[in-house]
Amino acid sequence: MNNKFYGIGVGVGDPEEITLKAINILKKLDVVVLPEAKKDEGSVAYEITKQYMKEEIEKVFMEFPMLKSLEERREARKRNAVLIQELLEQGKNVGFLTIGDTMTYSTYVYLLEHLPEKYLVETVPGISSFVDMASRFNFPLMIGDEDLKVISLNKKTDIAFELKHSDNIVFMKVKRNFEGLKQVLIQTGNIDKIIMVSNCGKENQKVYYDIKDMEEEDIPYFTTLIVKKTGFEIWRKH
Repeated sequence: MNNKFYGIGVGVGDPEEITLKAINILKKLDVVVLPEAKKDEGSVAYEITKQYMKEEIEKVFMEFPMLKSLEERREARKRNAVLIQELLEQGKNVGFLTIGDTMTYSTYVYLLEHLPEKYLVETVPGISSFVDMASRFNFPLMIGDEDLKVISLNKKTDIAFELKHSDNIVFMKVKRNFEGLKQVLIQTGNIDKIIMVSNCGKENQKVYYDIKDMEEEDIPYFTTLIVKKTGFEIWRKH
């Protein structure tokens, strides 16, 4: 069996950021798998890529429910992996689309985790939100001897510790504890050393350097915040 399971990163939402490699693989697909957090939510990734795929391509919308129980989430992922196996057993090339990068906080890895070794797999990288932000707004993620840390923010994150021990910090999934993050940024004197972008690369993109008056309900799901200890003033050339 020469068919493969492809994980395809399509970037943050800017249609021009899809790679040539991704486009060439999209043309080979018999089935495209489109992840959803909720049923009938739709897919930004599909809108970006549909022009490159066969007209008759089979579309499979795959739900990854936000369940509280870790065990329930694992069982849901295993069931989804079984569906992928069934499609591969039919000799089909199956592609899984993901916004951002395939190996950075992506639902794709949960399928890969539960897929038996006998199946051929190829993973195509995409541009992550923080990488896009650095180029889009002309600032280095790190320079010289600086370090960079990427954090999936949640209620348990020790934000003060992370700020103290890193030069540059990327906070992803900001909506999960925006208020806590904002308060620690104020307390540590870092509130003016941030850039926050919602829906990066999309038509409804919003950019913030000042978040003092923002509330958690103002924050869309796709929001990333970067703290740069040396500040952003020197880099604000856009």
